[in-house]
Amino acid sequence: MALVGVFVLSPDSLMIRLAGLDDDTVLFFRGLFPIFAIGLFLLLFYRGDLPRALLRMGWAGLLNGVFFACVNLTFIGAIQRTTVANTLLFLSSAPVFAALLSLLVLRENQRPTTWLIIGLSMLSIFIIGYGSYGSDGLVGDLLALGCAVFTACSAVLVRLRKEIDLVPSVMLGSLFTALFALSRDPSLSLTGSQWLYMAIMGLLLVPFAFIVLTIAPRFANSAEVQLVYLLESVLGPLWVWLVISETPSANTLVGGSMLLASVVWFARHTLREETIRD
Repeated sequence: MALVGVFVLSPDSLMIRLAGLDDDTVLFFRGLFPIFAIGLFLLLFYRGDLPRALLRMGWAGLLNGVFFACVNLTFIGAIQRTTVANTLLFLSSAPVFAALLSLLVLRENQRPTTWLIIGLSMLSIFIIGYGSYGSDGLVGDLLALGCAVFTACSAVLVRLRKEIDLVPSVMLGSLFTALFALSRDPSLSLTGSQWLYMAIMGLLLVPFAFIVLTIAPRFANSAEVQLVYLLESVLGPLWVWLVISETPSANTLVGGSMLLASVVWFARHTLREETIRD
């Protein structure tokens, strides 16, 4: 499920680049459109029971809505201030934070191989961001790292309260995002192509991906689900490079290659362990 969600989400960064809009305008439509798309899905799924589903979430739903809004804010801020490759590769540190939070909150210790991959990920992230230290891109890199933290917090919360359906909290987080952007006077005058890019992102990519990614941690270890996010760090920059020729730096290529190789090794090792166990 996480793999499908990340694959669908991967052109998200490209849509933001192609739209060429300011932070607040992107945030407004990234919040507004998913409210309708996710709301329609929930109405079809719950029918008349939707109000009760919203109330059943309680404090966890409210908190996850805040986490989702923070993911939006930090992600858009990062994409607009540093390269797509750096943003997505820093975001791929989410498994590190998910593993630490799982240990602290869920008492869910990770396998030695998971900790090894986390260590290699941190080294890769340092290499990727090395060229940005001391430059304006550092702000974008730090926002991307913040996005990884909020993404991990959401995954751990979903696993902590896995008996509750927190998918409606994504709609709540979208509402928080739109209201925040609206308070900052976003531009509502878009060209035809900008409407198209925002609609693809807000009505298709974001709603589908985050519905799936919100459900996935209910059925698997939070840190290992987050490791699937690393796929976006490869696919996202690839889309951007193919369409608008935003070429990653040498540091990004070296660190990203290390990251990808370590995750491929981890996936093969995990599959082998599960095959032996079965």
